[in-house]
Amino acid sequence: MTGFTVDPATLALQTTGLVPEGDNHVRQVLLDEIETRLPRDPESRINIQLSELNPRGTATWHIHNGVVYFVLLRGLISLQYDGRSEHYSAGDVYTEPIGVVHRAFNPHPEIPASLVGFWVTAADRPHISETGAPAWDATTSTHPALGF
Repeated sequence: MTGFTVDPATLALQTTGLVPEGDNHVRQVLLDEIETRLPRDPESRINIQLSELNPRGTATWHIHNGVVYFVLLRGLISLQYDGRSEHYSAGDVYTEPIGVVHRAFNPHPEIPASLVGFWVTAADRPHISETGAPAWDATTSTHPALGF
């Protein structure tokens, strides 16, 4: 991805200063892909959330009942699944799978992670279903952005 920077001290996506001099507006494409998982119901529920995860904090164990995309505005996120981890940094756009038990973990010891989530779910289903802790070990590999 180009067109933006991340402040190394705060791990925050810089969301100002993107407009070229002499212009009034700019759009920066963060994600453009064909989506095959959207609900095919006559109605869908759309939800947009701002989330924050404290340093070394975790979200609850859960599954998604529809498509969800996240834009990581600040910090680091590691997603913990059965047998694997996925790692994201400010400026990344990522999706989480439907119907798979997982949780987000902020591996940074000092900087909170801030995200915007975009959810699309069939109108008769909740966006998220909380689950208990899974039987598998939730250890995660070290986030590659951390030098310690």
